[in-house]
Amino acid sequence: MTKKYSKFLPCVEDFSLDNFPFYWVTQVHAQHVQNVDHALKKYGLDNSRRRILLALKAKSHASVSDLSEMIISKMSTTTKIVYRLKDEGLVDTYSCEDDARITRVLLTEKGQQMTQKINDLTNVVLEQSFDGLTPLQIEKMIESLKHIFKNLAR
Repeated sequence: MTKKYSKFLPCVEDFSLDNFPFYWVTQVHAQHVQNVDHALKKYGLDNSRRRILLALKAKSHASVSDLSEMIISKMSTTTKIVYRLKDEGLVDTYSCEDDARITRVLLTEKGQQMTQKINDLTNVVLEQSFDGLTPLQIEKMIESLKHIFKNLAR
């Protein structure tokens, strides 16, 4: 281990969770999910379904495999969520014309309306999250997180 990162790693003698970046990443993520889940409860949704719906808003007619990659979830888990959303009338599925083994997913009109409601509710959580930060600080944080993600994904 290089000395320049030792203060951030749990293997040092005087380690503190306050210095472990991934502790804070998981804490922030867990608190965000908890706040979003609480806000979405009024629509009978949870974070897993929210993530699929917003991924479809960004990439309509995505395959289940695409969605699984986008939300970093196992294919079986993504498939279960997609079919739950289909039963709720929020998405529809169809077989790909080029390859019938591929299932494509799209938002229904009801799903489109739900994504708007989701965005309205989660904007409140987002504003609360970033209170006291400048847009530049948020952009820098995003750049850093993307960089760390790329390092971990290699």
